[in-house]
Amino acid sequence: MNHLLTVISAIILCGAALCGEAAAQQNRHDWSFSERPRTQTLVTSEVRHGGFGSPIYGFTSVNGEVVMLRGTRGAWILNLTPHHALHIGLAGYRTASDAPALNWSHQNIPRPDIRINYGGFEVEYVNRSYRLVHFGTQLNIGSGSVRYDNRNIAVDKTRDQYFVAQPGVNVMLNVTRWFRISAGGYYRYAANVNLEGTSDTDLSGFSGILGLRFGRF
Repeated sequence: MNHLLTVISAIILCGAALCGEAAAQQNRHDWSFSERPRTQTLVTSEVRHGGFGSPIYGFTSVNGEVVMLRGTRGAWILNLTPHHALHIGLAGYRTASDAPALNWSHQNIPRPDIRINYGGFEVEYVNRSYRLVHFGTQLNIGSGSVRYDNRNIAVDKTRDQYFVAQPGVNVMLNVTRWFRISAGGYYRYAANVNLEGTSDTDLSGFSGILGLRFGRF
């Protein structure tokens, strides 16, 4: 009986010692974790969200002619840090005036004018948007269409689809908390154009665009 009590007492003492050691290790772990510096990350969990819509007005080069350009933009705003914001959205552009077709081979058919539209996914990086004047860079990737202004022209093909990529830079002015003006310069790169009277090179060119941004920034 005495031997049994001795064994039971030894087990209880060992258990108490082990529990005390575990508690001490846990306390040391909690203390060391709380004393660690905060991990630095590029994006914090305190992202502020917003959005805007914008009519677009400008000019561009089509078939060597300067033509008027109009369109619309819409974007979801992610203010990643006080200094860095990302705009993710969609945009569409279209010519508001026409440019003549080039190298027209149909002698008995009057040379038509052409019109284009294009757009797609757009992403923009903006730096220090809290400043009165600030800057950003953007990229639009999508597709476009080119067609003759006369849809009843007697040729086999009157329109075509093409790929488009348009990088650019913007300068922005904060007018109010909910209204901003942007002015930008872009280069449109067109590829896989297959319509008589124009080409990849003829539909590629620089654009100057003014945007009126309304939203929550």
